[in-house]
Amino acid sequence: MKLEHSAGAVIYRRREDGQLEFLIVQSVINDNWGFPKGHLENDEDANIAAQRELAEETGLKPEFDFNFVHKTRYALAAGKEKTVTYFLAKYVAGQEVVTQEEIKGDKWVTLAEAKEYLTVHDKMKVLEAAEDYIKKNN
Repeated sequence: MKLEHSAGAVIYRRREDGQLEFLIVQSVINDNWGFPKGHLENDEDANIAAQRELAEETGLKPEFDFNFVHKTRYALAAGKEKTVTYFLAKYVAGQEVVTQEEIKGDKWVTLAEAKEYLTVHDKMKVLEAAEDYIKKNN
């Protein structure tokens, strides 16, 4: 079984009413919604890959919290498996989301709204863990 490694982050911000919002992106390849992420290149660490992928896919340079680490693992086609390491990243005000060609769409959603979009690969579990972490630590 071939194992692929990717890294990404859950990007969050607070609305004026204090409610948390999270950035989700839609893949051009399979229309799935999720978090910005991508493959580790060469000997890259997961945290370096996550920073690079977020900048490439969204144009954002958020404040990362590498104390939050959530890993998922799932099967891909043709005998492959993928492990994704997610970190947490706080949106920096004034930046604009500018997606690259592999991203079909993006939106800011609350935890409740995300349930409609995050339907595969335990992404809701990642988001729930991230929100719990934010509420306990910020």
